[in-house]
Amino acid sequence: MKNFATGDSIDFIQTAKESDGKMSKFIMTLAPKSSWAKSPRHFHPYQTETFEVVEGELNLSVGKEKYILRSKDPKVTVDKFTLHSFWNATNNEVKFIAEIYPPRNIEKGIRKTYELSKLGKINKNNIPYNPFYSMLLMKDFDAYFPIVPWKFQRLLFNIGAKFANLFGYK
Repeated sequence: MKNFATGDSIDFIQTAKESDGKMSKFIMTLAPKSSWAKSPRHFHPYQTETFEVVEGELNLSVGKEKYILRSKDPKVTVDKFTLHSFWNATNNEVKFIAEIYPPRNIEKGIRKTYELSKLGKINKNNIPYNPFYSMLLMKDFDAYFPIVPWKFQRLLFNIGAKFANLFGYK
């Protein structure tokens, strides 16, 4: 799948369905200078993620640590509730394998994001132009940001997603 707004792509290696809901594993290719994922830092309350570079260099911020991961470096694990972000600061593509345990609805969020990009409904920072789409995506990604309590954010995303559905957004 290709994100037409950012130039990134994802190829699923193992889906949640194939693993009976235990994990999602995919190869993500970030376009050169792909900084959209860097800000804002976020966390997942129910998921653990791993990052392993196949080709190129991946910048990764995990908690207070900063990494530049290359192929042959050990994979880095991001635990639940740990603030993190990733980006490509180089002039070349970077390919990495991500594993998410348990995936919950993240694959649904990824597919929606890429479909919205195909329809021209997402900007180059990977943010939908329409806030209703943002609410639907945030609910699926189950990702939260520092400062505002995450359970309050979850409530807002869930309410926003219900309104989006009410107005016909899927």
